[in-house]
Amino acid sequence: MLKYKRGKSRAFTLIELLVVIAIIALLLAILLPSLRKAKDQVRTITCRSNLKQWGIFFYLYTQENEGDFMTAKQGTGIPGGGTWLLPLLPYYEGGGEKMRVCPVAKVVAPTGNPQPNEGDPSRMAWSVTINGIEHRNSYAINNWIYHLPAGQNNLWQLSNTQKRSWMRIDRKGGFRTPLFLEGWRWGGGPTLRSEEAPPDETRRYNRNGFDRFCVNRHRGAINVCFLDLSVEKVGLRQLWDLRWHREWDMTVPTPAWPNWMTNPRD
Repeated sequence: MLKYKRGKSRAFTLIELLVVIAIIALLLAILLPSLRKAKDQVRTITCRSNLKQWGIFFYLYTQENEGDFMTAKQGTGIPGGGTWLLPLLPYYEGGGEKMRVCPVAKVVAPTGNPQPNEGDPSRMAWSVTINGIEHRNSYAINNWIYHLPAGQNNLWQLSNTQKRSWMRIDRKGGFRTPLFLEGWRWGGGPTLRSEEAPPDETRRYNRNGFDRFCVNRHRGAINVCFLDLSVEKVGLRQLWDLRWHREWDMTVPTPAWPNWMTNPRD
């Protein structure tokens, strides 16, 4: 009867092991950028969907208020209570935090309201407490989208608001007018196309204009919901080309761009 002799098992040599490690490293180098890009795309799509929902809520509000935008009532005693968040509460209540916060911006400032130098604004959400419930949000409204009472000609340091504010949903010439944008505070109102850009990517001076929206959340861009409810990804420098209020002058030159906006990091 023939007997088969089992051969001795051969271990990997050092060279063979190094070759295997090199191949694995090469595969990771090829696949990781694609995986990262796919993850970024999912975040962007989720963020756009959130903004679309906010645009719909805002539109429903105007339909129930004869086309008028919400009235800016300051001094309510609730942080953000005089802004868009409280009037829209009946429409979004119960929607969950995922609808209110971009997947990129999950850090809430220690003060609840982001202040200058409290962190990277591209990763930052803001927070207010209404009726004992915390409402986190990473989106901001164009502060020219309000209906001001007769005689009120300034709002949150914005002047000439009766002529500049859009007031109603049926205003002509509202094309390319931003409604909701990504931001580190609940709203802002650029006044002139020549306003300076934030000087640094992570530092803010709490100004009321482009400072609130110019954050690098999606590879040098943010998502914007326009008055016609369309949602687009807009490059940071292209924010100066949007029509923010009714007297926006596109002939005014844009400012000099800081270094971080010339080649924003991914």
